[in-house]
Amino acid sequence: MGRNAVLGASLTACLVLLSGCGTNHYVQRGADLYSEGRFVEADEVFERSEPRLAHAPLEQRAAYAAYRGATFIALGDLVHAQHWLNLAADIERAHPGTLHPEERAFLDGAWRAFSNRLPATPPPASTAVASSSQVPSPSVQSVPPTAPLQQRSLVPQ
Repeated sequence: MGRNAVLGASLTACLVLLSGCGTNHYVQRGADLYSEGRFVEADEVFERSEPRLAHAPLEQRAAYAAYRGATFIALGDLVHAQHWLNLAADIERAHPGTLHPEERAFLDGAWRAFSNRLPATPPPASTAVASSSQVPSPSVQSVPPTAPLQQRSLVPQ
């Protein structure tokens, strides 16, 4: 009987430890899938886990947002990527040290990847015409400049 009690106590201790880690499991599972290059699966894990964010500690929300943003970059969805990267950066900026150093480095790398994925902005179109004999070529299209998406830095400026 004593042996069963020890086994039961050990099992209980393991379950308590696992339940403490369980709330972070979805962040780690999504991060593992991301690091394996399984971006669609990572996105699915993050999407299913999103409702848990409301009750998650700040550290988990920041890490989740960083990995979710990076996953969207990998999938080519820059609008959603920017949203999640901004969220992670905002949390870290408001509460420095929320992200572990490796997570902060990951977030900085995600911002660099985001910047590299942005389409190049066309040079501003010149509207000045020196004389009436100068007519723009019909093959040149005038594209209004778009406001570039702003990258946020975790480094105070």
